[in-house]
Amino acid sequence: MDATQLSSFINQAILFCFGTFFVIAIFMAVPLYKLLDQSSRTLGATENLINTLDKELGPTLREVDNVLVSVQEIKALAERGISGVGTKVEDVTGSIGKVTEQAKSQSSIWSTGLMTGLKTYLSGHSDNDDEAKSKK
Repeated sequence: MDATQLSSFINQAILFCFGTFFVIAIFMAVPLYKLLDQSSRTLGATENLINTLDKELGPTLREVDNVLVSVQEIKALAERGISGVGTKVEDVTGSIGKVTEQAKSQSSIWSTGLMTGLKTYLSGHSDNDDEAKSKK
């Protein structure tokens, strides 16, 4: 092989490589174009979302703040109601305790009175027996 043939072979190899590169670039260009188009639409949608968030976030945060304040007020009312119920339960428990003590006291008084009456009756009965015997 002489120098001109070698030079010609190298030129053909380079042309073949460039041709292959050009065909591959054409096949890759269509998907790359679709990818760039989709990226452009995604970027536009993202910008719209950011704009919407900028517009809506302020009022939404104010509403959330209002809801949180309302929840805290309800919580405070519930806590006051629960402590009030606890106080009323304590009052009722104290009243029941007082009534129980009074009932015990009154039943003790009744039992003491009943026992005294029974003793008096029995002792009076034996006194009557003693008087009846002395009269005979």
